[in-house]
Amino acid sequence: MTTLVQGQVLPFSPTPRVAGTPPWWNAAQPARPQLALTTLTVTMWLGVLTQKIALPGNIEAALPILMAAVLVLMVTGRARLSLPRLLVFALLALTIAISQAAAADHRLISVPALAVAGVIYGTFLFVVPLRDAERMMLLARFQALATFIAAMVAVQWTCQFAGLPMPTLEMLLPRTMLFEAYNSVQPLAWKAAYMKPNGIFMLEASHTSQILAMAVVIEICTFRRWWRVAALLIAQLSTFGGTGFILLLVSALLLPFYLRGRSLAMLGAITLVVAVGTSFTPVWTNFAKRSAEIGGEDTSSGRGRFVEPYLFMVERLSSDKRTLLAGLGPGNGKFDRDRTGQLVMNPLVKATVEYGLIAGMLWMVFIHGCVLRTRMPFVAAFVVIIQYDFLNGSLLVPLHLLYCWVLAGAHARGAEDATPMPAALRHPLQERGKP
Repeated sequence: MTTLVQGQVLPFSPTPRVAGTPPWWNAAQPARPQLALTTLTVTMWLGVLTQKIALPGNIEAALPILMAAVLVLMVTGRARLSLPRLLVFALLALTIAISQAAAADHRLISVPALAVAGVIYGTFLFVVPLRDAERMMLLARFQALATFIAAMVAVQWTCQFAGLPMPTLEMLLPRTMLFEAYNSVQPLAWKAAYMKPNGIFMLEASHTSQILAMAVVIEICTFRRWWRVAALLIAQLSTFGGTGFILLLVSALLLPFYLRGRSLAMLGAITLVVAVGTSFTPVWTNFAKRSAEIGGEDTSSGRGRFVEPYLFMVERLSSDKRTLLAGLGPGNGKFDRDRTGQLVMNPLVKATVEYGLIAGMLWMVFIHGCVLRTRMPFVAAFVVIIQYDFLNGSLLVPLHLLYCWVLAGAHARGAEDATPMPAALRHPLQERGKP
């Protein structure tokens, strides 16, 4: 996958300034050095805090936010077009076009699904040159955003313990403005007195759990502010979200590469204290129950998320050669026979089942190359790609691709801003990533 992002990175507008052309149609400019960082920060905050809001047609607000960010960066000369990514993306588009055209007489094709896919993944064609200090500051701002969500979780629990309704964004917004197809407010269990906190702004408790787990891992491996690790970890566990906990467990593989001696001991102490504390709460019982679901009955959420998708993919691809080569068609995956009522098609499964084996594999090569070959600390790319790959039906959900682009994909290797760095951009935490 190294060929995806290495090589020449072209400015979006490389032509020199000539009379009669618009003033913004020029190569990337060193003016306004903090513009790119500010734009990415605002995109990240707005994308997360508006994820429950939908535009007409049930279009998630994160999509136009992401498009606007790319447009602003392009117009101001702060984004660059990656030629290697463009070539792979063009190959993917050509593969999809040929396979779908060959099977067009056998099924309906969702044009909106194709359009959304083109817009979202087209974002990854553009990279944003930043300096190391700016990238660390962007990561620190993501941590601040996650801490804000953790505070909202605390507010929701405080209200519930006080006998008040759990505050949610649904209390302020009309139903017509809400993004559909998500269970935003859920009880801890059937007919339970308490509700799972969703951080007020998040789509579901699982999304809250995931962003907090991502922040825990980034904090441990990069900044190591142990009070924040403890606060984020407690908030994550109190969401009762199983997917976030799975992200924490998988990310434990990174710890030997980031922590040494005293840091490992500090993390061990925090983990022990939190584990002992949660063992006396329903959190432990909930975790044990959710863990058993993976190998449990067919209707369980855990099995439907981590087992059934792959069984479903193998079953459909082996059913006939047409499906193997061209899939069921964009947007048609769920209209086929759903193995269980809990089936969640992750990106690999959805891309392969709907577009065919060749297109699905090429799609995964493109997005993984864009995310993993990044100048951001590897831990950032790791947590966003794990969330994308396994924890949601993320293929065409703008929010999850926003995480992937802002925290990893926009920072391709070879795209480094060489202009002098203002002293104000030197973040006090940028050296905290050393063991």
